[in-house]
Amino acid sequence: MSFKKLLDGKVALIVGSGRGLGEAIALAYAREGAQLVCADLDLAAARQTLEACGQSEGGAAETLDISNAQQCSQLVEKIGKIDVMVNCAAMCLVDPILEVAPEAWDKVFAVNARGAFFIMQAAARGMVERGYGRIIQITSPAAKMGFPNFASYAASKAAVDSLVRAGAVAWGQHGVTVNSIAPGRMTGGMIDELEVELSRVTGKSAAELKAERTKGLPIPRRVEPAEVAEAAVWLASDAAAYVNGERVNFTGGMELS
Repeated sequence: MSFKKLLDGKVALIVGSGRGLGEAIALAYAREGAQLVCADLDLAAARQTLEACGQSEGGAAETLDISNAQQCSQLVEKIGKIDVMVNCAAMCLVDPILEVAPEAWDKVFAVNARGAFFIMQAAARGMVERGYGRIIQITSPAAKMGFPNFASYAASKAAVDSLVRAGAVAWGQHGVTVNSIAPGRMTGGMIDELEVELSRVTGKSAAELKAERTKGLPIPRRVEPAEVAEAAVWLASDAAAYVNGERVNFTGGMELS
């Protein structure tokens, strides 16, 4: 007996799929039958993810600078039909709030807010025309909490939350849902890099910071990207067809601590 997979027949564009959460979502989507387009600023990394998913033939790997609106439109046009778009691309710069330079602020917002908007807009055009689509943005608990050493990142993720609500209202009537996932402190990837940068600002070692920032969580462990990826599978599936404009907190209660 064969069972229908949750994403059978769906074409999924995953932006920022070269590592970390984006890679984990690509692996989970491939498992559930989606045809993948893995996009990343690092094309070699996107190709490696595609290969790990077993879709070197049948899927596609593309390079994308998400801060470039024209590239976003061109990529979506090249792909054609997109059923699911997941945006995992992000950057975080660490500086005390009184030392944030305009150039650093703009750099973070170019990727995290501007990029999130224009890839969402580009994907939504075709989805609205076809009357079906799932858009998933990756936000952060930082959007609702006070983190003075990466204020630009926190503010940019608050912008993503607002964009999700706007898209959900605009496109829900056309069969297109827009939601977000807010992962907590994940293992590896950007979180490890962030703690190295925080050590520069705080004078504590990265290992000390990791221990402190884990111990203080209501569930005192780091979450695996593969765990968070399951939320992305659900949001892309028919089971979540009536979920729209929502923020799925996958934080272990971090926002409560």
